[in-house]
Amino acid sequence: MSVTKVSSAMQDLTDDYAFSGTVSGAGAPSHRNDIINGGYVTSQENDTAAVDDDYSIGDLFLHVGEAAVTTSLQTSGGPQGGRNFARINIDTANKQSGWVYFLTNADCQDYIANGKMSFGIKIKTTSAAIDTVRIGLLKWTGTADSVTSDVVATWAQDGTNPTLATSWSYENTPADVNLTTSWARHTVEDVTVDSDTNNLACFVWIDDGTIAQNDQLDVSEWQLNPGSTVNAFSSPLRVDVEYQIQYFYETTYNRGTTPGTGSSPQGAWTLTAGQSNNEISGIPFKTRKRVPPTIVVYGYDGTAGKIWGYNGSTNMANHTFVFGWMGQAGQGATYSTGTALTTGYLYSCHYVADARM
Repeated sequence: MSVTKVSSAMQDLTDDYAFSGTVSGAGAPSHRNDIINGGYVTSQENDTAAVDDDYSIGDLFLHVGEAAVTTSLQTSGGPQGGRNFARINIDTANKQSGWVYFLTNADCQDYIANGKMSFGIKIKTTSAAIDTVRIGLLKWTGTADSVTSDVVATWAQDGTNPTLATSWSYENTPADVNLTTSWARHTVEDVTVDSDTNNLACFVWIDDGTIAQNDQLDVSEWQLNPGSTVNAFSSPLRVDVEYQIQYFYETTYNRGTTPGTGSSPQGAWTLTAGQSNNEISGIPFKTRKRVPPTIVVYGYDGTAGKIWGYNGSTNMANHTFVFGWMGQAGQGATYSTGTALTTGYLYSCHYVADARM
């Protein structure tokens, strides 16, 4: 029997974590994990300066906190000897921070039917200063999929849970989780899901009130499934993870490039100007979005709201553009509000389409 060697490019594309675990109640097969990118196999956005209520590393994980933090995607030293993880670096002493992951209303229906949910995550700290975190499994009873993303109304410390924003409440009773400088899995299991739930969220935050500048918290292997016990962590192929993320968020930039970075047109959306001197065709998205997204385009120098022209030999000046007829699958037309376009020239831009909650 011969064995075909997989090319490094194909191996990069299909890097995955094996499905594993045990059945965890009705509707929860052993490989099920409803957190997309829980092992941080990819990060399109790569936003390293996370303010309060700001999506960051991993694309679907929202940072909430009393002050901005520096976040990063780490590709070595993770659990299982090589799994990626996200790191929070504390920029301001004694200010709390945490991560939130949201489930859509459609993804909550199995949890409501099952009546139970269970969660697991691996965490470590790089210093003894951060010695406790807390884990909250939250429900939203406001309008489905119209959540208040900043789930914290008032922060508290050292054993007191934050007061949540209106229409959010704890489904579990969060308690201290003790940390070390080694990876350890922490679980919250057999949590009742109320019938009035419209959305769910997983919230992990630093509980310590005395945190030094440059203290760090590392997280990976987010796992959520219906049922009374949590499954072993699992994640599909990276190509599938990226496709799932693009239901919420996509960009034309290369993986790991922060949107707004000055860039060549490689991978950018490019079209030729048509008959009108101020209109070109719209942008078709890579996959249909959760809702019609907010879209931002970037010129070749990274300037937001711009698109650049090319006459065959020279990058032309940036043009200011607006969009019309936005839908889940794309937007229908792009209009120049500045200098008229030249028929036959190429016009390009990088873009971000954001339909996250």
